[in-house]
Amino acid sequence: MPAPQQHPHLPESRQPTRSPSATFTVDDAVELVHVVRNGFIESRTIGSAVVTAPDGSVLASLGSPASLVYPRSTLKPLQAIASLRHGARLVEEQIALACGSHRGTARHRQTAATVLSYAGMDESFLQCPPAWPADPAGIIEMAGDAGPGGPLQTPLAYNCSGKHAGFLSAAKHGGHDVSTYLDLDHPIQREVAAVLEEYCGEPVAHWGVDGCGAPAPVLSLTGLARGIGRVAAAPHRRDSEVHAASVATAMLEHPWAVHGETNTNTVVIRELGVLAKLGADGVMVMAAQDGTAVAVKALDGGTRAGNLVALVLLAQFAPTQIDLEALPGVLDTVAPKILGRGKPVGRVQLARPVLDLLD
Repeated sequence: MPAPQQHPHLPESRQPTRSPSATFTVDDAVELVHVVRNGFIESRTIGSAVVTAPDGSVLASLGSPASLVYPRSTLKPLQAIASLRHGARLVEEQIALACGSHRGTARHRQTAATVLSYAGMDESFLQCPPAWPADPAGIIEMAGDAGPGGPLQTPLAYNCSGKHAGFLSAAKHGGHDVSTYLDLDHPIQREVAAVLEEYCGEPVAHWGVDGCGAPAPVLSLTGLARGIGRVAAAPHRRDSEVHAASVATAMLEHPWAVHGETNTNTVVIRELGVLAKLGADGVMVMAAQDGTAVAVKALDGGTRAGNLVALVLLAQFAPTQIDLEALPGVLDTVAPKILGRGKPVGRVQLARPVLDLLD
């Protein structure tokens, strides 16, 4: 077995003691949701979930939430805190974009470009891959604005361009090398590791590379929920870090920048006033303003379970923090549709292990 990775910015007592190689197994998972078509269960999603209290303790768990996962883009609010600590000049919707997995609309692209411009840079400094907007309408819009050569993919349209622009702003204004901002030993990425340890209450157990090229930490699902819960509560706690409060406030006030006007994270934030952040490969985290948080991981990496399970568990364990009258409409909007000939013929429903946690 390879030796665990050591990180010079962490004290010896907080260094990882194992070298993990996998997330939890099928045997450790439980059923989260069923896809029901015309009264017949067509598919089953298994995974793990955890609910943490405002103090970070575990209120409820399903499966194996102490096991390790790649949280992927659910960590962007914490990564944004690291950028702000190093002097990133971000305000309001720019902070929300740094926390987001956006759709690459003109508004998203322009916001990222503005961050770079303030730092004396342009899109050529971004090291995330070039991309088209995620929605066909965005591609058509880009084509209409293109010159004689036609539209070209741009890293500004990549869903992580806000995070990368934040990293670059922090590097430039913090006096660091902007060409190596994704290196694991770069001051910005070392600060990310420090923020994760502080907010999630555990050291990073392993490092990989995310789809956007940034370092991808491995943490427990419980640590993830704990960390995002602390961010969500920051505007309401006198002992909170100002940067965490700025992140939570920006996400709540500019939800369009976190995802897209009609997309699930934006709908949840706008309609219910809770932080919501999806991550690739079936990860979802939501947190109420008192700090109660839910993190979900679908073992197969699918997206059918995340919104439904997280919203229902958050409403169960923080009912005073959720607009329960608005909840059914939000659930109907964000739950996957099961259609036949364009009409509803079924639904995604909670599986028994989740139902057993409800009143």
